[in-house]
Amino acid sequence: MDRERIYTFDIVKGIAIIFLIPMHALIYQIGKNDPSLFAPLISAVPEEVLYMLAPVIVLSLWGPIFTLITGANIAYGFLRVYERDPNQSSAYILRRVLSAILLILISRIAVFIFEGGMFENGSFSLLNFKIRYYADTLDSIAFTGIIVPVFILFIINKIKGKKSANGEANIVQPRHIYIGLAIITLIWFVFTPVVHAVKPYVFDALTKHDWKLLLMMFGKMTMGRFRFFPILGFGYVGAIIGAAIHNKEKFRKMRQTAVLFSGVTLVFFLLWCLLSENPLGNIVSDDIPIMVQVMNLGAMTFATVLMLGHYDFCRPEQRRRRVEKTLAVRRFSIVSLTIYITECFVAQGVYLIFEHYWETAISFVNQIPVLVWGGTQIFVFIMVIWLIWIIIVHLWEKIDFIFSLEWFTIKAAALLLGHKNVRINSHKILYGK
Repeated sequence: MDRERIYTFDIVKGIAIIFLIPMHALIYQIGKNDPSLFAPLISAVPEEVLYMLAPVIVLSLWGPIFTLITGANIAYGFLRVYERDPNQSSAYILRRVLSAILLILISRIAVFIFEGGMFENGSFSLLNFKIRYYADTLDSIAFTGIIVPVFILFIINKIKGKKSANGEANIVQPRHIYIGLAIITLIWFVFTPVVHAVKPYVFDALTKHDWKLLLMMFGKMTMGRFRFFPILGFGYVGAIIGAAIHNKEKFRKMRQTAVLFSGVTLVFFLLWCLLSENPLGNIVSDDIPIMVQVMNLGAMTFATVLMLGHYDFCRPEQRRRRVEKTLAVRRFSIVSLTIYITECFVAQGVYLIFEHYWETAISFVNQIPVLVWGGTQIFVFIMVIWLIWIIIVHLWEKIDFIFSLEWFTIKAAALLLGHKNVRINSHKILYGK
């Protein structure tokens, strides 16, 4: 297996996208993407069932795991480039900017096409493309890919710019990067409530002057489930993990730090629960309480580090056997962007078939939503969607995932950079050879 590749990143991303498929099916197809339906439906669920579903509910809030893994992957890659040739660091950041632009552009075009945005009121137009003033997970991933290497380079240059006692430039130690990123993370979360508090006033001023570009930028900071404040903080913590991997820190030290960090975040969350009247708020909405996000950050960090110990920080032969068992999961990670964009349309097609032979999942009785489908129907619905994607991804691998959104992104980047014969090379990613 490839020793330079951190397989945990692939595995976590694959697991996350596999879990996202049924979650989105429940939210968008069964729940009609209407948060107002969830409260009355959940209130009708027996209390003991809710306790059983608690882990699923918590994991449904783990969307920022993509941002955390992106931060880890980018920090690991950037520090490897910087170690080889510091002069290439600026070029690396420029490539990340290009990748971010292509990621957003290609994904938006794909959504635009699949959602039928070119057709409005029965007519065809390429001018129906609408600006999004909120942030989704792709926005947070794209911006994390830019800002993480920028912050790391800033920390490195800041340390080097200081003179030691003998007048020479300071040597950058791994702890400088860890502490610097930790301080940035702390500042980011502390300022999150402040940024959201001034949101109405900033929006009023920007709207009054019709400054749409600034409105969009500030909107992505403060609007949507993956708004930059606080979600980019997950990327900074991920960057600490990536930096620790690059610096070949002992796993025991990483595990101890992860346990301490997750323990501290859990204690703060429990204190918040004791002091707050409604600690969880409306977790199905975009306004997830900041302390819930902090608790999730600690839990994600702990889970990621544990997986690193199992899949990457072990003996080579043991690592090879364990990673080989995750082949099916890692296939999903290679086309995670494509699945993220298109899975809703596959699920909608399956739902329409189910609805035709059964009935609609939710009906209204005296204007109160009632879940019509039973547990068996929901289970079969999800399993059919999963089976479709397993077949698609398995067959797609045989042609190196051509025409996936990842394939288009790589080809577009290669065209702009003047590279030739660039491909995904899924065989090397999956089999390490």
